[in-house]
Amino acid sequence: MASQERQAPATLVTRAGSYREQPAERQLAGHFHCLWSHNIASSGRVAIVPDGYCDLVWIAGRVMVAGPDRTSAFPDMPMGAEVVGARFAPGSAAGWLGVALSEIVGQSVPLEDFWGTRARTLGQQLSDCGDNQERLRLLQLVLEKEAGEHSPPPDDIRHAFGIATAHSTDDLTDRLLADIGIGERQLRRRCRHYFGYGAKTLSRIRRFQRLLSLLRSSPSASLAEIAFTVGYSDQAHMNRDVRELSSMTPLELQRQAAPSTATQAS
Repeated sequence: MASQERQAPATLVTRAGSYREQPAERQLAGHFHCLWSHNIASSGRVAIVPDGYCDLVWIAGRVMVAGPDRTSAFPDMPMGAEVVGARFAPGSAAGWLGVALSEIVGQSVPLEDFWGTRARTLGQQLSDCGDNQERLRLLQLVLEKEAGEHSPPPDDIRHAFGIATAHSTDDLTDRLLADIGIGERQLRRRCRHYFGYGAKTLSRIRRFQRLLSLLRSSPSASLAEIAFTVGYSDQAHMNRDVRELSSMTPLELQRQAAPSTATQAS
């Protein structure tokens, strides 16, 4: 497998065509992080790197649930494919799907497994749209109608995601236990239910996302400087972690992370 990966370098999915995000508004603001569209313009191997989120994804006429990932996913996304999606707010997906996210980590599951005929109807309606812009408008309307049946994620879960995003793994559990006021075992159960994995794994993934953000905003910074700023113990630690999470090296990510005219993400 490793030799195949070296022979077929991966491209970050946001570089594989025209990718755009728009913030979730109105009734969706507490339930979804954003809505997005993607027109695939690459025939190569595409990598979706872990970010701690769960998405609804319409592709090839069907709505799928993309569970949270521990490492990069390499889905079949043929050149010319049109895709739209909605990214759940942190901790929101478990309530909307009625399942602990630990059960769907690293999986792509048909939404009809959770919603039945409503999901099949939505997939057909999106397929009948003329383009991705029309699909996004329809998707937002459908999800807004559904939002009234669901509660936003608990405050402690939103807080946990924020802490995991802002801090390194070294003191994360202690911070969360002090802030949330629950036991370590209960914290582990709640994180697995709402995020798919424990707090330290979530924090590791969010640190990787901080790395990507810094590579985008400071493309001329040295990798050693970035490793220190993001919270890795040293550059070698960053190299190992990035490779395990994404299958790429930091240098490969740095070459791809700079914004392009084809990529417009919030």
